[in-house]
Amino acid sequence: MRFTANGAAVALLLASMVPAAAQMSPAPPPEPVMMMGDAWQGFYAGLNVGSAIDDSHYTLSPAGCILTGACGGGTALNPGRTFSGHLQSSGAIGGVQGGYNWHFSPAWVLGVEADFDGGGLDGTQSTLVTTLPAPLIGTNTRQVSQTERYLGTVRGRLGWLPTPSWLIYGTGGFAYGQINSSTLTSFSSAGDTYSGRASSNKSGWTAGGGTEYAINPQWSLKLEYLYVDLGSTGYNDACIAACGATVPAPAYHTSQNDREHVIRVGVNYHFGAPPPPPPVPAAMPAPPPAAPRVFIVFFDWDRDTITPEGQAIISQAADAYKAGAPVQIQVTGYTDRSGSPGYNQRLSERRANNVARALAALGVPREQMAVSGRGENDNRVPTAPGVREPQNRRVEIISP
Repeated sequence: MRFTANGAAVALLLASMVPAAAQMSPAPPPEPVMMMGDAWQGFYAGLNVGSAIDDSHYTLSPAGCILTGACGGGTALNPGRTFSGHLQSSGAIGGVQGGYNWHFSPAWVLGVEADFDGGGLDGTQSTLVTTLPAPLIGTNTRQVSQTERYLGTVRGRLGWLPTPSWLIYGTGGFAYGQINSSTLTSFSSAGDTYSGRASSNKSGWTAGGGTEYAINPQWSLKLEYLYVDLGSTGYNDACIAACGATVPAPAYHTSQNDREHVIRVGVNYHFGAPPPPPPVPAAMPAPPPAAPRVFIVFFDWDRDTITPEGQAIISQAADAYKAGAPVQIQVTGYTDRSGSPGYNQRLSERRANNVARALAALGVPREQMAVSGRGENDNRVPTAPGVREPQNRRVEIISP
């Protein structure tokens, strides 16, 4: 007796989209990479603080009556005497700076910078006492003072980048400042005293170097050394005590050169530096391969003829093939476990060939089909030998 399973075949047509294998979980995306902007291009401004250390010398030379020997008083005891010395003073300094950088090659930066600082050498004096040589008697006391009210520079910079964040540079250019100078000279033998002072705005040159480190594209820290030479200051010293009626002014001339070492640290904000770019998006994982499409055509027991329901499934398979790229499809026949294995193998091959011919009739090239039979192997529903299972009597059409 033959069992017809057309109804069961229709119910099982929904299995036409069975994936061939489970999809693998995608790998986690890599950590985003933060890119560094360029801190060495554009305008910047900041603050600095440091110390100025004096490196000046002075000379007191006789003038006026000292040269003629007609001064009278104690001064006449020291005709033609010239005194000199070295100022040793220091002071705090601090202010603002600003400039512009051109990052003209990967490792080189050219720039210009201006700064203005207050303080430096403020209120510092040097007092020297010398015993006069024979035949003179007594001592000579000199007090020399130099005060700096402000210091400014306008300089060029040329820097080299050992790393993208670290700049080493040399610098040099124009310097200016206000210098207040004074002297007080006295002789113990006669009690005569001479004093002079000068206040002037000076200009000169500066040179030095430094290093700067970019914390990020907007902020950097710097350490800098400058040697500053503002030229010299000259003024006359007049007698202010025990001068005698015949003492004209001036009695001495003072000359001071204005030189100093400046060491300072600073912080800069870089207006022209671009903000850090957004994190580089992680590469999207490749999409998993599309699951094969499986179309199942069921047969009656011990039959290889295609039912109307099976023909409808074959039409769907042909339409799916023609809608995609040309690929080889697999047409594989199966049987249940009733009957002998040899008979079942031949029956599965007849079923597969009949489905292949039906596909070819609908426009699927025969050379694009791999047709085979598997007999009672690979049951869809495992059973014992001799069991007539409708779901095992089938042909599977697989389109990759």
